[in-house]
Amino acid sequence: MIISDEQVRLAVEYLQTQDVYAATEIVRRPDEATALILRRVVDTLCQLPDVRVDRVAEARELLAGPMPSTQVVADKLIGRILSDSIR
Repeated sequence: MIISDEQVRLAVEYLQTQDVYAATEIVRRPDEATALILRRVVDTLCQLPDVRVDRVAEARELLAGPMPSTQVVADKLIGRILSDSIR
């Protein structure tokens, strides 16, 4: 997933606050309809190929073009690290 500059800004803003966010998780048993839907989703996902040919072709096209500057790559890496640190 590509992190936008706005998402990085929000992540940095969040990291600078002193507020503690406590998430609560509600655990419940899935009913029969939910279990059926989950089984269908899992079955569908299992049928997907391990390699997406369209994504490989897209990556090859990107590699054939001009490479981004080191500054752009560094900005994206730092943005990803900041965003991942709030998970």
